[in-house]
Amino acid sequence: MTHFAFARQPILNKSLELYAYEFLYRPADSVADGSRQCSHSLTSELLTSIIIDTGLKEATNNYLAFINMSYQDLMGNHVEALPADKIILELLEDIKPNQELNNRIKELVKKGYTIALDDFVYNSEWDTLIDLATIIKLDLTVTTLEENKALIDKLRDKNITFLAEKVETYQQFHEYKDIGCTLFQGYFFCKPERVSGKTIDTSSLARMRLISELNQPDITIDALEQIIKQHPKLTYNLLKYLNSGYFSFSKKPGTIKQCIIILGIEGMKSWSTILCLRNFSSKPAELRHMALIRAKFAELLAAKHKLADPASYFLMGILSTLDALTDATIENILKTMPLDKKIIDALLYQKGEMGQVLATVIKHESTTLSVDNINASSVYSEAYRWADKIMYSIT
Repeated sequence: MTHFAFARQPILNKSLELYAYEFLYRPADSVADGSRQCSHSLTSELLTSIIIDTGLKEATNNYLAFINMSYQDLMGNHVEALPADKIILELLEDIKPNQELNNRIKELVKKGYTIALDDFVYNSEWDTLIDLATIIKLDLTVTTLEENKALIDKLRDKNITFLAEKVETYQQFHEYKDIGCTLFQGYFFCKPERVSGKTIDTSSLARMRLISELNQPDITIDALEQIIKQHPKLTYNLLKYLNSGYFSFSKKPGTIKQCIIILGIEGMKSWSTILCLRNFSSKPAELRHMALIRAKFAELLAAKHKLADPASYFLMGILSTLDALTDATIENILKTMPLDKKIIDALLYQKGEMGQVLATVIKHESTTLSVDNINASSVYSEAYRWADKIMYSIT
């Protein structure tokens, strides 16, 4: 069987709530030998990988899934293996419409499938498919704001949902929301919304300092216990969480020291850091979700490559999103936190072993999957499944 590397990208609505994931993938052997990247098409092997091996419900965290479809995929019989109520079939931009395709799409729509047109640039040849489609995706790197506004105005009576993709800044998000887009894809939400002249508010500063205190490299059990006890809300949330169904302890912990002994110092530091993220409630939940994926992905990669102190990579992953959580520059944030120089160099310059791991983690989130990303794909899958469970348990 062909092995696949895949990542999933969140698609948010205009309230910055998660709407769906798009799955981005390619066969590993199409890149490892140096050949050109193949088309992002759906195949029976991918169906096996995502639906059977991973489990569609688990892979999507029970949200909708956008799946890229080539012409050959659409004409194949395996499309009907996909559950129509969970999948959005995304027609790739290089497809050439013809009567055979139109008939096939009509058939799929009658069976309950939702159709999206990817990287759309208007041509009259697409008129029949526009009438059958529910979603049109606008690639901000291909067409301009003015061109896309004209298209939205032209198709306003078609009951089409417009999705802006490759949105890289909050300014683009607001501009495209203003012209009628209601779905958004891109990593604008994991970047600071305002940087110039922005200072870190007192509550955010306190949370960041708490994260820093919790993650001191040589902290003792007693010191960790005292730090947590100084924050009653954190103490309450930890005890509540560790006594929840996520853990199956034979004896439920009743004190912070018991929690530390059961989880270990590194485990306790990780869970305390995770719970600190809950307090950044003004930000999209998907940003906190991404922080968890990055943290676990970095930690797992470090362990896989036998790098020293994988727990420090977990902290680095968490901290890599703090600028977006606080709308402050990472430079200003790091001034408030007495961190190891290796973490600082990784966050500021992506230098050293930690910086290389962070670069791999961030690159895996994008549409361009490298050979290193392919080798890390199973690790990524483990990280996002872990993060999904954590998000469910702490919300």
